[in-house]
Amino acid sequence: MRKKLSLLLLLIPILTWSQNNAELVPPKEKGYFNYTSIGSLIGSKNDDKTYITSLLMEHNYQFNNTIAAGLVTGVEWLDVTVMPLGPNVKVFIPNKNKSSFFWSTSGGYAIALEDMEFWEYEIIDTKGGAFFNTEFGYLFSSKRHYNFFIALGYRYHEFEFTRKDWYLNEVERKTTYNRLSVRIGVRVF
Repeated sequence: MRKKLSLLLLLIPILTWSQNNAELVPPKEKGYFNYTSIGSLIGSKNDDKTYITSLLMEHNYQFNNTIAAGLVTGVEWLDVTVMPLGPNVKVFIPNKNKSSFFWSTSGGYAIALEDMEFWEYEIIDTKGGAFFNTEFGYLFSSKRHYNFFIALGYRYHEFEFTRKDWYLNEVERKTTYNRLSVRIGVRVF
């Protein structure tokens, strides 16, 4: 956790530099925007992993300076590696210096990319499951055709797996994650 916090503190000067308002690129208010971010999903110590790395990419069409919608995809390394895939909506609260606060929500299905390993049990099948994400963030203004952003939110994940049991033959289990999401990223337009 300290390493990730240190990395975030090192990136603050870059974010501050990108806020310089002199000769800003005219903000594009309509069209395709790509949001790429890396972050950490922080959860309880009851799971195998307390901190999970998350890499997400959102492909959004912005209708005006206040709303955008699109598709989110990425890779997250839970107890198994999953690829979330689903719709995304962003609502912006712009201010005078072309930066803005935003609220984002997405949901869909997380596809399992590998089989789960569970102690000495034999795992027969690993399925994906639903995910839901909501976050609040800040989009920094920039002189260039990209903006940095930071976001803090909540993430819910679930996935199912079937394991072989010596007594019941096959047992289906569902694992759920309730996590705090901390992200830093870049918007390209």
